[in-house]
Amino acid sequence: MGAPADQSVKSGSGGGEATGKTPGRRRLASLDTFRGFSLMIMIFVNYGGGGYWFFDHSRWNGLTVADLVFPWFIWIMGVSIVFSYKSRTKHTILSRLYQLVRRSVILFGLGLFLNNGFTLGRWRIPGVLQRFAISYFVVALTELLTSEIRNSLCSLTPKGRILGIFRDITSNVFQWTVVFVLELLWLVLTFLLPLPQPCPRGYLGPGGLADHGRYSNCTGGAAGVIDRWLFTDNHIYQTPTAKETYHLLRPYDPEGVLGSLNSIVLCFLGVQAGRILVLYKKDYNILIRFLLWGLLLGGLGVVLCEGQKNEGMIPLNKNLWSLSFILVMGGSAFVLLAALYFIIDVILWWNGAPFKYPGMNSILVYVGSEILQGYFPFSWQQQSNSHLDLLFANLIAVGLWILIAYYWFRIDFFVKI
Repeated sequence: MGAPADQSVKSGSGGGEATGKTPGRRRLASLDTFRGFSLMIMIFVNYGGGGYWFFDHSRWNGLTVADLVFPWFIWIMGVSIVFSYKSRTKHTILSRLYQLVRRSVILFGLGLFLNNGFTLGRWRIPGVLQRFAISYFVVALTELLTSEIRNSLCSLTPKGRILGIFRDITSNVFQWTVVFVLELLWLVLTFLLPLPQPCPRGYLGPGGLADHGRYSNCTGGAAGVIDRWLFTDNHIYQTPTAKETYHLLRPYDPEGVLGSLNSIVLCFLGVQAGRILVLYKKDYNILIRFLLWGLLLGGLGVVLCEGQKNEGMIPLNKNLWSLSFILVMGGSAFVLLAALYFIIDVILWWNGAPFKYPGMNSILVYVGSEILQGYFPFSWQQQSNSHLDLLFANLIAVGLWILIAYYWFRIDFFVKI
């Protein structure tokens, strides 16, 4: 999970360093709540999700509850990056660059450890935290460069009423250029990269028994070919969700290199939300923009997949992190944060509890939940495999992590990297 970066603005308690002291800045309570809510769903899913199919990842195309949380975290990280750099304007560019590289290396290293422990022979190189590290590094670096450009070229500040309305975009031209280049690269590699025979260019299927077995060795198309070339079969994910359904012949990694391009783009969409929160002071301006972005992105995603599971131009696919998938995920994140922002930070109907507590200590809760999964009291041997027993055990685990996060909040103990 993305470490809770510094967030200023509306409300909520601060999150500090591992020393346990919280800073004086106030946090955006709705963003902490969004992060914590996503984290609790992820833990619930990782621990078994009650054994229900909709709390398991899609076998290939499509969308389930389990498919939502990782992309939401990537998007939330983008929002946090904006506030992080806004709060560090007095730091030198070298100190900010050092923190950027340091955080990326730590996230990548943690991901390698959680994936593999100390077994070096078949290390899986890609992974969840590794993708966070890559997305964070690229997006934070461009945010750093963009802030330096803004500081040195005042002429980039939009003038006039019309330009002022769109200053969340016009002040962000460099980053949108990066987004365009990355997405163009994803499209070119996905649809134009020559693949080994008999795999057709632009193949987006799972291989194996799909397509009547014609492309049995083509799992993931260009994404699979690139990962197997870079890492070899031994160092990517061995048990993808499609393996049993389609009887895959080779491993496939859903956190591979090509999909990381689109995770970076999704993180940039979170930066856009952060830019809106920073640049616009009136709540209705923020809410309107959030909803417009949500409808625009979600609508484009539905158009690309043609509202179908398997027959669209670019299907919704978390295994590939397809363009339609990140657009729908970005759109849903804008809409959900708009709802939470209105309820928590505008009309003050809810303070975000209990989800805000794990949201303020997300990296510690996530790593702890991964290490302690399988140990009592977070899980135990079931007398039966009934949904009721599994659901009870998984909800107990989620509740325990919320209590632990609340305790850390009460003793003022926060970890960030």
